[in-house]
Amino acid sequence: MRLVAYNVSGGRDPVTAGRLLATIEPDVVCLTEIPSTDRLKALARFAGLHIVARAGRRGTGTAILATEQVRVRATARVPLTTPRDVPARQATHAILSLGGLGVSVTSVQFGLRPEVRRTNLGELLDYLATIEQPSVIGTDLNESIRSPVAASLAERLQDAHAVAGSGAGLTYPTADPSTRQDFVFVSRRLQVRAATVPTDAQVQVASHHRPVVVDLAARNGDQEAGL
Repeated sequence: MRLVAYNVSGGRDPVTAGRLLATIEPDVVCLTEIPSTDRLKALARFAGLHIVARAGRRGTGTAILATEQVRVRATARVPLTTPRDVPARQATHAILSLGGLGVSVTSVQFGLRPEVRRTNLGELLDYLATIEQPSVIGTDLNESIRSPVAASLAERLQDAHAVAGSGAGLTYPTADPSTRQDFVFVSRRLQVRAATVPTDAQVQVASHHRPVVVDLAARNGDQEAGL
């Protein structure tokens, strides 16, 4: 299964973002900072994908896209607690399967305040603890790998880039990235075969973030291998 985590900057250029995804040929995409409904549909169409589920509003919402070959077994919206003076956020969750590999997929963007990120992480982990399938989380953390939420996730799950990536894997800002802000975290019950950050010309105009591309497989033949 090829999965992409991608912050599309509220639909800065949905056509280019969709065409970029089409060249990557993902099975599943975790989008953050989704565009309006029409632009999200256009992005999915140009990518050759369909919208599995979405949650939240334009600019702060999340969505999961997939190919027709991916079986959708369940979807959910996961509300995250936010103070009144900051944008409300929701995670999008789906239980998906492809070729016998069943996974719990979450698309989530954490907020700008460190204390809110920590609260939301606890809420998300509590939710995922109720799911039997191994977790894959595509996320914009709004912090680097050295920060508390990233470190906490890396203790529980595999940081895909750390396991199978090359180079620094920097994702933000697109033109001259200085930080690795976008991540894919993967259950230890799954194998991370590769992790890359595309740098071609379309990446430069599609979004303020670069996508993270991860190839996954079952570990030790476990086809239905929580966190």
